[in-house]
Amino acid sequence: MKRITLLSAAILVMLGSVALAENGPSFRISAGPTMLFDPSTQESGIGGHVTLGYQVAPAWEIELYGASSDHFDMKNDLTSGDASISLVTLGGRYLSSFSGKTRGFIAFGAGVMEIEAEDSPAGDDDTRSGGIGRFGVGIDHAFIPNLGVTMGAGFNRGFGDTDEVVLYDLTFSIFCAF
Repeated sequence: MKRITLLSAAILVMLGSVALAENGPSFRISAGPTMLFDPSTQESGIGGHVTLGYQVAPAWEIELYGASSDHFDMKNDLTSGDASISLVTLGGRYLSSFSGKTRGFIAFGAGVMEIEAEDSPAGDDDTRSGGIGRFGVGIDHAFIPNLGVTMGAGFNRGFGDTDEVVLYDLTFSIFCAF
């Protein structure tokens, strides 16, 4: 279901790109693998992420970021084993120019995170949701004006019911701008 939703969104964006063509690229979508690392347990998990961005000024984008990782080893009062982590943030990106095809960025956002324990006893609540703050840096490198790769690193800090969670992430993705 997630794949169909993402594919449908990508097709709608491509069809709508004709209207935006005269103003240059202002909408960006990227997707790729993510590695999450928990410094308290020294454990990591591999997952994926999707980012949608809309350029509101030459150096600023509004950004929606979503990531998920299954089989992430955690130790807290919810679980001491495998868990699935999902997070969604809304924030922005400040873009600077290194050279013609490469742009550095600083990303930030706040949103929600859900942790779902995979080994909780029957009858126990196996999920916890809370807030998350995200800060990251990276680079976009365009092969052609509307297609390229993004590489980044980020710091994620839970708050509220997930305040014990601190995660670092490494991301690599392919982006398409319209």
